[in-house]
Amino acid sequence: MARLDLTKIRFLIIDDFANYRSMLRSILTSCGAQQIEDARDAKEALQKITYNRFDVILCDYNLGDGQNGQQLLEEIMYRHLIPYGTIYIMITAENTQSMVMAAVEYRPDGYLNKPFPKDLLLKRLNMLVEKKSIMKDIYKAYNNKEYLRALSIADKKMALHSKQALDIGKLKGEIALTAGELDLALQIYDKALTVRDFQWAKVGKAKVLIKLRELDQAQSLLQEVIAENKNYIEAYDLLAGILEQQGKTKEVQSVLSSASSISPNTIARQQHLAQIAIQNDDFKTAEKSLKRAVTQGKNSYFGSVNDNMNLVKLYVENGKGKQAVQTLSLAKNIYKKDKAAMLHTQFVESMIQNKLGNEDKARDLFQKAIANIHGPLAELPSGLQKDLLTTTEDLGETELAEALKDDINNKNIQDNNSIEEMTKKYHYLLQNGKGMRLYNNSRLSEAIDVFEDAAKNLPERISVNMNAAQALLFYIKTRGKNDTLLLDKARYFLNVSQKLDNSNEKYQKLETIYSELS
Repeated sequence: MARLDLTKIRFLIIDDFANYRSMLRSILTSCGAQQIEDARDAKEALQKITYNRFDVILCDYNLGDGQNGQQLLEEIMYRHLIPYGTIYIMITAENTQSMVMAAVEYRPDGYLNKPFPKDLLLKRLNMLVEKKSIMKDIYKAYNNKEYLRALSIADKKMALHSKQALDIGKLKGEIALTAGELDLALQIYDKALTVRDFQWAKVGKAKVLIKLRELDQAQSLLQEVIAENKNYIEAYDLLAGILEQQGKTKEVQSVLSSASSISPNTIARQQHLAQIAIQNDDFKTAEKSLKRAVTQGKNSYFGSVNDNMNLVKLYVENGKGKQAVQTLSLAKNIYKKDKAAMLHTQFVESMIQNKLGNEDKARDLFQKAIANIHGPLAELPSGLQKDLLTTTEDLGETELAEALKDDINNKNIQDNNSIEEMTKKYHYLLQNGKGMRLYNNSRLSEAIDVFEDAAKNLPERISVNMNAAQALLFYIKTRGKNDTLLLDKARYFLNVSQKLDNSNEKYQKLETIYSELS
């Protein structure tokens, strides 16, 4: 094997220890490397990777405070920050199964365990650079989404480089799947399986079969792979997806639990397991998975306030008020710079206060949270949308809940005037709800004041106008004497209601009452 020329290769070293960064830099420099940058943590690394291209990234697993090497790799891969041709090597002093399995799921090109000799680093780099250089043109076309061209280049490379045929074949299968060339992908995987019983080929074929809705065949292949290799984690997730489509939530939970016991540090799987466990009324498993998701989510790109809020709600449902308050407080601290996340905590806090029997406090919190909505509801995270509606309905604010549902589905609320009108509408619909509570408690005079204010500001909403008319009419009726001024007010709100919908049943009943009183 020819000696590796490092002069044109751009390196990025990521390690929280300055001495170790310096040592690696010295090793690479002594071997001829000239273009070397380093980063002391994940934040600095992300900034450099976002705005620069590197050929080789050497990343330590432990990076001090903030993201670790696995979480950094997750974000890089999810955001497509590096092209397929970049070599990514994880360096670690740890070799625990949980660490290794979690990192493997995002497919670094290699591992090096500390301490390692210079010759081993060079040997590993030599092998990976040779492999990547052979496949460079395939990667380039793939990165440019020229999938058919990438497949054509791959065929030519396979003919020229028999030693790399297996890796090129695997890449061909991925490209065909991405391009939606399912027949070709199936041929690639079937051809590989005639050569040898490759587990990657079985999983690849299962992916094709899932897209073709051949779920039973895909399920058999994945179960076969898991039986052969219990550490093939991707097979578990694919199998869980099939079982979920079939509505077999108990089996889904079993599969995800098995995968999580092998690789517990993947946040998306913990989130999925918690969701399924809640469906299965297995709150113990849900709590355990959500706690892991919350812990891992502190520094993960995939961390979500939704995990914290689901854990809060789970605690409340199971009578663990203290833990609920602690988890809510933690979420407020972690996500204090995220406006949507903070809004989510406000609605969930209102929800739990209501469940704990503190209705007045719940309504106060809810009203403040509603006032903090400053953008289109359609753009809010789905978890926040769901909890917003649940909290609104739990408080009995049916009119507001209907309006919120409409606005969540309305993609056209964008300009400042529309948003201002939206928040105004929410305020007066809350007033309408307040009026209903006063009315139901026979506090008619106060109810009339609130309804009149709401109806005059929401003239287009028939229900609010009818509520104002109803409160006025029943106030007159209970007093036992006609009041011309109040009847005139009731007439006004009935006229508005008539224009909006004169066939409305409630409106017609109110007209009858008005006729009896006038």
